[in-house]
Amino acid sequence: MSKPKKSLFELYAADPQQADRLVFGRETFSDRRGFLKGAGLASMAAFLGGAIPFHRSMPGGLIPVALAEESFRIENKDGLVILNDWPVNAECPPHLLDDEVTPTARHFVRNNGTPPANVNVQDWRLAVDGEVSSPMTFSIDDLRNRFEVVKLKLLIEC
Repeated sequence: MSKPKKSLFELYAADPQQADRLVFGRETFSDRRGFLKGAGLASMAAFLGGAIPFHRSMPGGLIPVALAEESFRIENKDGLVILNDWPVNAECPPHLLDDEVTPTARHFVRNNGTPPANVNVQDWRLAVDGEVSSPMTFSIDDLRNRFEVVKLKLLIEC
């Protein structure tokens, strides 16, 4: 009996750098530029049908969206274009941004790191400290019950 094959997502979830080596034959270097070895880059360029601009800045360990074999979805964010799934980044196509106020379902998603997993809401705390006169700590219940809900129209740029 043959060994079951892993999907691209399973490979990258288990070990992104090893997946880069297996799938693309590329090695992510540890220097500050993080450029990719020529073999992997050439494979990706051939697959995509052309050169990859700014390839020296591409991080390793991420699944290129063009190669994803199954679609990644963000709950309640239908219509957003997924730029990458780890960390999650997505944007709304311009033709869907015609409301006076952008609805939550169309609001972009930007993450610069991996969100925490398995957060226990009962134990979670927000610390306000550092250069403040009175450091404080709040639970989720504190935030819900001790503060007035305020709605404002604001401009956000990412």
